[in-house]
Amino acid sequence: MAKKYFADVDFALKQGRHIQDYGKDHILFEFIDEYYYKGLQTYYEDFFGMKLMMGEADRERYYFLSFPEDGKGKFGKENRSKELEDNKLIFGILLLNIYKEKFFEKKEVRWQELEQIFKESEQKGLWLQLLYGKVKPNYSPGEETEVRNKIIKILKTFEDLGWISFINQEELHFKILPSIDRISKLYGDIINNIENVQALQSYINNE
Repeated sequence: MAKKYFADVDFALKQGRHIQDYGKDHILFEFIDEYYYKGLQTYYEDFFGMKLMMGEADRERYYFLSFPEDGKGKFGKENRSKELEDNKLIFGILLLNIYKEKFFEKKEVRWQELEQIFKESEQKGLWLQLLYGKVKPNYSPGEETEVRNKIIKILKTFEDLGWISFINQEELHFKILPSIDRISKLYGDIINNIENVQALQSYINNE
C-alpha cells in the first residue's frame, strides 16, 4: 500500500491539497491515517522542512502540509496572499460563513443560493460591483456567463485545495468540505477584524 499510494499523497500535499475522508481522497486519507505516526511526519520535516499537520472541523479530520513561514510553498508567508487574493479570499470567506450557517444541514450549495446572496442580500451592491464591475438593474446574458465562469474558476481552485467537491459542475452544485475551516486559521487576523464585504475589500486593496 505504501509504495502504491505514497506518490499520489506526496503530490497532492505539495500542491497544497487538504486531504480528508471524502470522495476520491478516501484512499489517500487512509494512507496518511495509517502512516501519520509511523514516520510520515518525520519524513516531511527532515527532508523538506515542512510539517504534516492534522486539522479537525465538525469532528472530521483532514491532513495538510504546513509550509515554513519563510518558504516558497503555497501557504508560505511570501505566497499566502497570492494563493487567495482579492475575490478568491472574499469568496472563500463567504463559503466559510455558509458552511458555518448550515449547522444542522447538508453542506451543499447550488448556484441559485449564491445568486440570491449576490443579488438580494443587504450587501448586494458590493457583490455586484465585485463580480460584474458595475451595479445596474439587469445584466446581459454575456455578463451573466462571464461571472458564472469566474466563479467556476474560483471553485476549481478550491476543489484543488480540497475545500469543496463538485456534485455537478455544470449546474454549479457543490459540497463545502470541513477543511474550509482552514481559511479561518490562515486568515483569522483578517476575518476577526472585518465586519462586512466592503471593509474586507478595502482591507485587501490596502495590503
